[in-house]
Amino acid sequence: RAAARALPAPSELLAIPRQRLDHLGAALPRGLKANTHAHFRRFASTSGRLTLRVLHGQISHARQRLTVSGERIALSARSLLRSRRERFTGLEVRFKASKLANAQAQRNAIARQRERTHRLAERAQRAMVTLLQRLDARVGQSGKLLAALSYRSVLARGFALVRDEAGHPVHAAASVAPNALLSIEFADGRVAATADGDHSVAAAPTPQPKPVTRDTKPAPKRVAKPVDQGSLF
Repeated sequence: RAAARALPAPSELLAIPRQRLDHLGAALPRGLKANTHAHFRRFASTSGRLTLRVLHGQISHARQRLTVSGERIALSARSLLRSRRERFTGLEVRFKASKLANAQAQRNAIARQRERTHRLAERAQRAMVTLLQRLDARVGQSGKLLAALSYRSVLARGFALVRDEAGHPVHAAASVAPNALLSIEFADGRVAATADGDHSVAAAPTPQPKPVTRDTKPAPKRVAKPVDQGSLF
């Protein structure tokens, strides 16, 4: 209740807003009239200027501006087209010169590569011939060495190679069975043979040393000189 006594009454709270509302309500008709009068004066002044003569003048002025703008656009277009044509002509000349220079450079490069290929082909051919000669010489030396180490050189000196029925070499007479089929190879061919049943071999007589007397002196021994057989390589 004490707080309620301190608060203002509702009528007092609404008195000032009500007063402002009444003031604005009274001023509103005057403002509307003043605004309408101002718009009417602007319309009257504008309508006074909107005559046929003024409209024709504005139309002619706009047509003149349009004509001038069209001429300026045409001049600008011709100037732009001329500059673009000159630019494209210069670019065409540069492109033609670049094309010719590039083609000449490519021809020179192809010629250099062709010469280099010919030189490399000649070097490769010489290297191949040299390699083939070396391999031929190596094959010839290997053939000579093989012929020197082959058993056929022994056969050429009068010996023979005896093989059994399976084709294996026979190294001893004791390994040959009676009536075994043998193959005897000579220097000029092979001959088939059959082993005999008798394996006895006559032993060569052993030479007896001569008696040495007191009056006789033993003969000096002769030293055989080594024979130089050369090198196989």
